[in-house]
Amino acid sequence: MVQTVAAVGAGAAGIGAAALVTTGGRRVGGRAVLLAAVVTGALAATAAAVAGARYQDMFAVVHGGYLALMVSFPITAAGVLVRSRRQGAPRWVAPVLATAFVPIPFGVYATHIEPTWLRVDHHDVAIAPERAGEDPLTIAVLADIQTSDVGSYEHRAVREAMAAEPDLVLLPGDLFQGDRSAADTAAMRELLEELHAPGGVYFVQGDSEHGDYHDLVAGTGVTVLDDRVVEISIGDRTVRIGGTRLDYQSKGAEEVRQSLLATADDGAITILLGHRPDTALMLPSNSRVDLTVAGHTHGGQIVVPFYGPLVTMSDVPRDVARGGVGEIDGNRILVSPGIGLERGHAPQVRFGNRPAVAIVTLADEPITQR
Repeated sequence: MVQTVAAVGAGAAGIGAAALVTTGGRRVGGRAVLLAAVVTGALAATAAAVAGARYQDMFAVVHGGYLALMVSFPITAAGVLVRSRRQGAPRWVAPVLATAFVPIPFGVYATHIEPTWLRVDHHDVAIAPERAGEDPLTIAVLADIQTSDVGSYEHRAVREAMAAEPDLVLLPGDLFQGDRSAADTAAMRELLEELHAPGGVYFVQGDSEHGDYHDLVAGTGVTVLDDRVVEISIGDRTVRIGGTRLDYQSKGAEEVRQSLLATADDGAITILLGHRPDTALMLPSNSRVDLTVAGHTHGGQIVVPFYGPLVTMSDVPRDVARGGVGEIDGNRILVSPGIGLERGHAPQVRFGNRPAVAIVTLADEPITQR
């Protein structure tokens, strides 16, 4: 709200600045346009800086910049354009001002369309021949649901995951972001109760899980893997899943990784589950772990064509953080672009990286039919 008010105010001030230099019937020219842009930019930058200082959050600064681009400058341009038409401005003024409206369609798309334009990604991961079984192992990954209000969109994501009839469901953290009421907790539990699989549903702590977060999953059948390893049987396969808390460098997290690396059964599939993909950086080259599953990056959330994600909030390579199945030092990793998006003081947008449910199939040969 603070950023929005500031953005509108900056735009109005820009119009006022243009008016000051066009009084007395003078034509609107470069001086008025330049002054309007400078005033708008200066006020918007100040507002963004103040918001960042108040909230102690870089996302607040980004939000302020986003609103300046989508609100402040278009308001200024519209006001100056109206005034210029009344006062017979030079021909070049209108095209210059029109450039301020170019970002608006992108903003509408990034704010209102892509964040809920859900897709389902299918990934095949080949496993070592000694771990081949009669049937493939299907895993549904729902990362970063990160909602502040459980609704139809989140339930649709769960239905898409269940439609794949997975053998296993993995939740790499960030279920809910924001101040959580009793009603919010109940709604999240209701959502999670829809998840089921022969091998179980497993969850690890994300950045949004603070304090005692176990109440979010209480009574849902979801198993929380707090720095521990579970061994399960699915069909003719043995699967060992090691889940780490948010601090992937902790002693507990290292013990989980070492337990997976020390798996004695050559036929057992090993999966490392963590919120941040950086946990894979702690594995030795070409390790015994068959797959690391993580979220956190949102695939960058904003991806620029021909460049990639602007920010990944991770030390893994950018192409890995972008999402999908990748490899780090000989270790395969799935980074899910996630279901939700960063909330709080951040601009709630996605661009160039739609939200996704990931369906991973582990088999000794690629799956040609689905």
